[in-house]
Amino acid sequence: MSDFGGETKHKGFIFRNLANTFTVLRLLLVPVVVWLISVSSGEHIDGWHYAALFTFIAAAATDFIDGQIARRTDTISEFGKLVDPLADRLLVISVLITLMARSFLPLWMGLVIVSRDILMLVGAPAIGINRQEVREKLAVHWTGKLATALLFTAICIFIMWNTAEYVNHGLKVNTVGFAFFSVGTLFSYLSACIYLIKGINILRERAAVGKGSIDE
Repeated sequence: MSDFGGETKHKGFIFRNLANTFTVLRLLLVPVVVWLISVSSGEHIDGWHYAALFTFIAAAATDFIDGQIARRTDTISEFGKLVDPLADRLLVISVLITLMARSFLPLWMGLVIVSRDILMLVGAPAIGINRQEVREKLAVHWTGKLATALLFTAICIFIMWNTAEYVNHGLKVNTVGFAFFSVGTLFSYLSACIYLIKGINILRERAAVGKGSIDE
């Protein structure tokens, strides 16, 4: 009888953390994608290009899967709220840096996104992102979701079609990928401005509360 109870409890733990398992899987796939891009050919499309593309898509898909599982099973956790967006940023930043290192992406294009994400990662602790009430106020905005979708599409194109025959020599990158990247970047910085305004308001509210406590 006790064994059955222990098994039920174990299954309950797995059920509650199923969404988080996909989030962790995304983190584990980051070095795999980086390695596959690193060993792909710079002269022609080879099997490593396909492997890198499919692995990146799989990693990106876990973002949708973990969110759906968490919402449909009502297992949204504080771990997921904190780690999920960090995993997204780590995936994007790591892949962009690797693409730049391989000269598959112009340095300035990668830095436009990487610098924005680094600022977001540095600014998050400053406003207390580890607090539940702060995370609720900084809920993902639709502009951020659209930016992520567009940039992920651009990255897929950069990973796969980065050889000379597919690259615009003026842009030094694939033309279609550049179009997705440009629009995605626009929405990315728009969402960053929205988060910045929300962050400033949070700090002002905190300062006002602190001042009120001192006055009392």
